[in-house]
Amino acid sequence: MINRVSTASQYQNLTSNLMRKQGELNQTNGQLSSGKRVETAGDDPVSSVTIQNYRQQLTQIDQYNSAITLANNRLQTMETAIAGVEDNLGATKQKVLGMINGAMASNDRTAFKDELISLRDGLLELANSRDEAGNYVFSGNQSDTKPFMEATDGSMGYHGDSQSRYAQIDKSVNVKTSLPGDQLFTDVPNSYGDYRPVFKDKSGEDVVPQVEGLTSGSKLHLLSATTSNFTTAETIQVSFKESDEVDKDGNKVMQYSLKIGKNVVAENEPYNEQTGIVYPSRSKPLEPVDPTAPVAEKEAEIRLKFDGISSGDSITLEPAQTINIFDSIQSAIDNAERPTSSPAAEANLQRVIDDLDSGFVHMNQQRSEVGTIMQQVDRQLEQHLDFELTLNQAQSGLEDLDYSKAIMDMNQQMMALQASQQAFGQTKQLSLFNYI
Repeated sequence: MINRVSTASQYQNLTSNLMRKQGELNQTNGQLSSGKRVETAGDDPVSSVTIQNYRQQLTQIDQYNSAITLANNRLQTMETAIAGVEDNLGATKQKVLGMINGAMASNDRTAFKDELISLRDGLLELANSRDEAGNYVFSGNQSDTKPFMEATDGSMGYHGDSQSRYAQIDKSVNVKTSLPGDQLFTDVPNSYGDYRPVFKDKSGEDVVPQVEGLTSGSKLHLLSATTSNFTTAETIQVSFKESDEVDKDGNKVMQYSLKIGKNVVAENEPYNEQTGIVYPSRSKPLEPVDPTAPVAEKEAEIRLKFDGISSGDSITLEPAQTINIFDSIQSAIDNAERPTSSPAAEANLQRVIDDLDSGFVHMNQQRSEVGTIMQQVDRQLEQHLDFELTLNQAQSGLEDLDYSKAIMDMNQQMMALQASQQAFGQTKQLSLFNYI
């Protein structure tokens, strides 16, 4: 049986074959031009889905890296500001130490006061620092609100909130990019513990009414003042006087009287320099209480320790677990020009030094916290870069073109196309008329 093939059918088959080979060659040329093996989903449907997932992950990493850059900028701004605060507090302390020098002339103390005002203004400027976007660094979430402003009475009020701003640097990782100003400047731990001393000069005997306070030449200094239950803390008054009794070294025994709130709880008790004042005293242990009772119902143990006591001294202790560093500096300014003969002025300046020491330690801790966050951000950035490299390599393995193989394929496709073109040319010339 003889199969007959029409000229039209033969021509159509040859044309289709040429078009297919030309298409394959064009696709290979396009791949060589773009460097991509998979350009559309039709090139490799399975690989195309995986490549799309890689691209989404890489886009997410780019967003996290941008957040890391922003977080680093804000953290560096905050770290620089806190370092400036540390320098400011150190310089302020040196000025106050100089003011305690009793040999200073009044003009020198006035000059020191002017310098303290300048340092306080510099501290205020640091507390109102802004980041690269113009947001206040230490105002919490209220980034448009100036955090610290001076009131008419000279006090420094905080107008931000107590929250921190955060940045998301990974799917489940959020880091602080700010610290609230109250945490840094108005909630500085009280260096004495739970009470803060209030110093006054004791009035002369001819003054009516008598004012209790520090006697002339007194060097009274509070070392510590703590309570086991701050919720029940009240104002404490302590007064000292020498008794006629002497100790084993022949020195007169210093006695104290203790008043808590409105109640006198101890009178003419011997003061122990080693243990200070313990109330209730160990010779009178706390009465057993129900351990399930509310804290407010339990009797608190109060411990007070002093140095430089003079007979006749009296001091008031106000409950306070934190201090405002601006108030401390303002206290130094207020006491700058008081007479050097005033023991209360010297005691207040010594209290400022204690506050500045506590403030410096506090700022150093806050700066360490910022440094820890910056290290965490850097580690997260390194993880992102490593993961990004892995994803790019995986995407490249699926998407990018193997040039050597593509060139070999192109050469084969060109040869096949040329052969098909020659065969088409020869076949096109065949006709039965040539054999008639």
